[in-house]
Amino acid sequence: MAQPSSSDLGAWRESVMRFRDLVQEGDLHGLLFQHLDLCTRRAWLHLHRIDYAHLEERMRKGSVGHDLHKARDRSVEGLMGLAPDRINWEKAEVIEVKGSVGARSAVSSQTRFYALLLMAATGRKWTAANEITGGRKHLPVLIDRADIDAMNDMAERLVTLAGEPVAPPAGRKPICGSCSYRMLCGY
Repeated sequence: MAQPSSSDLGAWRESVMRFRDLVQEGDLHGLLFQHLDLCTRRAWLHLHRIDYAHLEERMRKGSVGHDLHKARDRSVEGLMGLAPDRINWEKAEVIEVKGSVGARSAVSSQTRFYALLLMAATGRKWTAANEITGGRKHLPVLIDRADIDAMNDMAERLVTLAGEPVAPPAGRKPICGSCSYRMLCGY
């Protein structure tokens, strides 16, 4: 029997497919994983479509900056439910572009989301990276079995949060002062 290549999902297959199923059943998207990594209440607010981004100056500027400087690669158009900034199909690498290195763990969760769904769709391993605007930095995002298990746990938490009628309690965190949900949260 032929050994699977290093690009095959192999032992990851079951966990990757479980992730795909949770995402589809929960109607989850990548940004939710970034929010959950930062704050459970922030994720709950986003899940329940409660925000005021159109009123928050930093969010408005961020939207304009994204449109001007982070043009999407045309190869991502038509991907159902996926919106990564770029995909290198030859290298099987998904790239999320950000303006700064801030909240690296949270951004990596979002990028990992895209890579796992591309793995499920293609049956092969993908790599992931976060790129700082202008290509100043190309930061690899680790994906191993522990990361896949953590993403499955996050997906389960998001599905549970979606069914919660009341926002979960939250404590003050370093991100609170610049959080786009701070006016709704109370911190």
